[in-house]
Amino acid sequence: MWKTFPGLARAVYRRQRTGALPLPPGSSSRLSSATMASRPCQILHEGQARRYSGGAAQNHSNQSVASLDNGHISDESSQGNEVSITPQAEVEVVIAIGGNVDDRVGNFNRALEMLRTAGIRITGHSSLYESAAAYVTDQPPFLNSAVKASTRLDPEALLKQLKAIESDLGRIQGGVRYGPRPIDLDILYYGDLTLETDSLQIPHPRIAERPFVLAPLVDLLSPQTLEVNVGEWTKHPSIVSGEVQKAWNDRFGGETCVGKEGLKRVLPLGKSLWDWSGRTYIMGILNITPDSFSDGGSYLGANSAMEQVRKMVSDGADFIDLGAQSTRPGAKRLTTEEELDRLRPVLDALAEARGLEGVCLSVDTFDARVAEEAVSRGVHVVNDVSGGTLDSDMWSTVAKLGVPYIIMHMRGSPQTMQNKSNTQYSNVCSEVAVEVAARLRSAELAGIPSWRMITDPGIGFAKGLKQNVELMRHLPTFREELSRRNKAASNGPMLLGPSRKGFLGKLCGLAEGKDRDFASAAAFAIGVAGGANIIRAHNVRAAYDAVKVADAVYKTR
Repeated sequence: MWKTFPGLARAVYRRQRTGALPLPPGSSSRLSSATMASRPCQILHEGQARRYSGGAAQNHSNQSVASLDNGHISDESSQGNEVSITPQAEVEVVIAIGGNVDDRVGNFNRALEMLRTAGIRITGHSSLYESAAAYVTDQPPFLNSAVKASTRLDPEALLKQLKAIESDLGRIQGGVRYGPRPIDLDILYYGDLTLETDSLQIPHPRIAERPFVLAPLVDLLSPQTLEVNVGEWTKHPSIVSGEVQKAWNDRFGGETCVGKEGLKRVLPLGKSLWDWSGRTYIMGILNITPDSFSDGGSYLGANSAMEQVRKMVSDGADFIDLGAQSTRPGAKRLTTEEELDRLRPVLDALAEARGLEGVCLSVDTFDARVAEEAVSRGVHVVNDVSGGTLDSDMWSTVAKLGVPYIIMHMRGSPQTMQNKSNTQYSNVCSEVAVEVAARLRSAELAGIPSWRMITDPGIGFAKGLKQNVELMRHLPTFREELSRRNKAASNGPMLLGPSRKGFLGKLCGLAEGKDRDFASAAAFAIGVAGGANIIRAHNVRAAYDAVKVADAVYKTR
C-alpha cells in the first residue's frame, strides 16, 4: 500500500502491485483474475466518497465508495447511470518537469509551449533546479522544475497528453527506469484528488523521498496561495496537514539543502546555467544617451562606448547594461527608431569585438521592439524599468525571445514617476512587493517562467528619500513580502541599482552624480548585506571593491 504521506486521504479497494486488493468486510478473500482485471479503482476522501467525473469531483456523503471504470463513473447511489468524463470545470494541477540529456533548457521551453498548445493553461512556475541524478547515479545531472496549471482534461487524458509530449521530445517509453531522458513530465497533484489505478497514482508516490521534486513543489506554495486556491490542489490533505512541508523541512533541511546535496537553483543565461548564490555580481552601466543624469553624452559613439565596456570588464563587471533611453526623472521618451539608432552601432561593435566573448549583455529598455532587435544582435538579458507597464507587447515578446527578464518596480513613467501621487506609500516594502508580484504574475501568464525573471525593487524610481532609505534598510522584508506572493521569484536573483541616485546626493549634499561614488559604494555594501545578488553600478571599480568586502563578511561561510 502506498504510504508516502501518513496524512493523505485514503483510497480504498486500491490495486496493489501484486494484483491483490483489500476487501470490504464480508467479502470473499479470493477474486478471479478476470474480476481483478475489471475492478475499478476506488476513492474515499475524508469520510466521503469523492465521485470523479473527468476533471470535476463531487462529494457524496451518503455512500462510502465511488468508482471509476473505463471512463464512466458509477456508485451505489447512481443506479447504473453513467456520468460523462468531460470535466465540468477547470481543475488546478501540478506537473513536475525534468530532463538530463540533449538541450535541457530547450526541451523545457518546448514542453511548456506544448502544454499551452494542448490547452493546459500554466499559471505559475517554480524555480529551476539542477540536481545530481538519483537512483541511477552514473548519468548527467538533471534539470527540475514544476508548474501549476488549469486543465479540463481528466487525469488519464492528462497523463496521455504528457506522454505524447515526452514522445514528441524524443523520450523512448519503457527505457531504463530512472535512466537518462530528454524530458520527464509527471502529475504531482490533480486538484485535491487522491487516485490510484494501474497506470496512475495521484499524488505522485515518490514526492516525499525526492528533494528535487519537493523543492519545486514548495516553491508553488505560499500563505497567499493557500488562501486563494480554495478547493484546488492546496486543499489536498497532504498539503493541509503540512506533510509536504514537513518532508521538505525535516527530512532534507528545507532551504538549507539548496546549494548542497547536489541541488542548486539556476537561471539560463546565454548558453550556460547561472548559479548566483556564491557571490554578488556586478552590472556595469553604459548610457548611450546625451541626457542621462550622471554621464549623459560620454559614450554616444561606438569607439568611446567600446572603450568604456573594456574598462568596466577589466574592473570586474559581469554584465554590461546598454541603455539608449534615459530614465532620469522627466526624461523624454524616444521613438523606437531613435532608441535603436543609438544602440545599433554599439551592438555591432560588440559583435565584432575580441576578448569580450564571456561578457553578458543586457539592454535597458521598456520598448518591446527594441528588446527584440537587441536580443537578435547578441544581447542576453532584457532589463525593463517599467516591469512591462509601458509596452503591452513586452511580456509576450520576452516570452518568445526566451531570455532572462529583469522586472523592476516603478509607478508611472520617467516623466511622471516622481509625482506626489506616485511616491505615496503607507508601507513601502509591502506595497512594492505587492506591485512587483502582480507584474510577475502577468509576465508568467504571458509565458515567462519565474526561473527566467530577476526582480528589482526600483531604488530611485517613484520613491522619495524616505522610501529609498526604508527599502535599502529592509531589503529582506521586501523579499519576504514577495515570497508570500511568488516564492519562486523571491528565491531568484535580486538586482539593486542605487548607483549615483539622487537620494544619495540629498543624504551627502552632493549635487553632481559623478561625485556620489563613495556614497554609492556604501549603498552597495548595504545591498549585499540585505541579500542583493546583482549590483548595478556606474563606477565598476568602486563597486567591485565594496562588493568584495561585503561578500567576505556576509556571504563567505
